[in-house]
Amino acid sequence: MEPVAPGAPDAGSVASPGCQRIPAIGPGGVQLEESFGEAAGGRRSYLIVLPERYDPELPHKVIVAYAGTNWSGEMIRPYFNLDARPAPGEIHVYPDLQFHDFGGQGPVGGWLLGPLAAPFDGMADIEFTRALLDRLGERYCVDPDRIFATGHSWGGDMAAVVGCFLGDRFRAVAPAAANRPYWFEPESQLSCEGESAVWTFFGTNETHFTWQDRPGQFGEEQHAFWMNKDSCDEGTEVLPYDQSGACVRSLGCDVDTRLCLYEPSAGHQIPSYFAEAVLDWFRSF
Repeated sequence: MEPVAPGAPDAGSVASPGCQRIPAIGPGGVQLEESFGEAAGGRRSYLIVLPERYDPELPHKVIVAYAGTNWSGEMIRPYFNLDARPAPGEIHVYPDLQFHDFGGQGPVGGWLLGPLAAPFDGMADIEFTRALLDRLGERYCVDPDRIFATGHSWGGDMAAVVGCFLGDRFRAVAPAAANRPYWFEPESQLSCEGESAVWTFFGTNETHFTWQDRPGQFGEEQHAFWMNKDSCDEGTEVLPYDQSGACVRSLGCDVDTRLCLYEPSAGHQIPSYFAEAVLDWFRSF
């Protein structure tokens, strides 16, 4: 059997309705604005990147990347640098957030993080993501079993949120520099869908969340939530990314559950190995 190239669809890929359709856009980044309905926030915009040699007969992975506060998808694209390592069979999507007056704070660009996230609560961005995935599957050849998400800061919050509320759509999510998981509290009122794998990234010298009691606290709290949800054991396996041994995979979990408490020099930003680690992980599914 010939080896499958990194990121390439395999024989077990599922085909979406958009397979065999010729796309209306070319390869590279294209900014689109469309109506997604009132529940999804009305007209929404996003940047989509098709591979250079898009094949309409091969089901593609989809990687969704959420921007942080006041940033657009176009701005976060070079920051993540994900599609700078092209692989066959991948579509990259960078949704744009909307601006809201959160509790009288004035217009702030951010994500609505579900029903429990007051004052940043609401379902519009979850519904936007759901509708966007449906539209991508109708227009392009997508493997609905290989859809992934990542995000930074407020976008990291959103990546974690879709890992729960849309866990039946996302195979794995990788939130980076996100807040503590207040969007999942109280857990007695929470209902996650599906079984999304989660890799939490959080800095040990977090310069934005300065009110933590200890370095890495919010990342550890996020990871603890997923460990509990995924029935993990206490044991861990060290991953070969951070020389300090601060990247681990929890053992005995229902799905792959990981944590990296990354180097102090990164502050609130993603670590140097982020793009390589996340892409290799997504491509392993």
